[in-house]
Amino acid sequence: MAQIKTVLKIDIACQKCKTKVLKAVTIEGVDKIETDEAKGTVAVTGTADPYDIIVRARKAISCAGKYAEVVSIGPPPKPDDKEKKPDDKDKKPPPPCPCPYPCPPNYCPSYGYAVVVPRETYPPCSIL
Repeated sequence: MAQIKTVLKIDIACQKCKTKVLKAVTIEGVDKIETDEAKGTVAVTGTADPYDIIVRARKAISCAGKYAEVVSIGPPPKPDDKEKKPDDKDKKPPPPCPCPYPCPPNYCPSYGYAVVVPRETYPPCSIL
């Protein structure tokens, strides 16, 4: 059976109601349960029957006088569609800018880098 995402709108502001709902919808075939207290939603993803999830959630919170409203039932979104990251391969290094003046062999101010010259090339003292 295919993965199905069932989203329910439930007032889960208190911890007791949230615990009851999470315990009720944790059944065989449920892979992931996501809660959002700010929006008041519970999203259940898995191969479990959506009807069974809805009935269990409504029964769990009915004693508190609350009701579970169905927001959506359908396939979960693919993880590849959520975010596309730009590849580093697509980025090209900046072209070398022509300096208006000749740069010393170990420094170029337009790039802001310096070439390290080994100390043996220019000894600090000379013997005559």
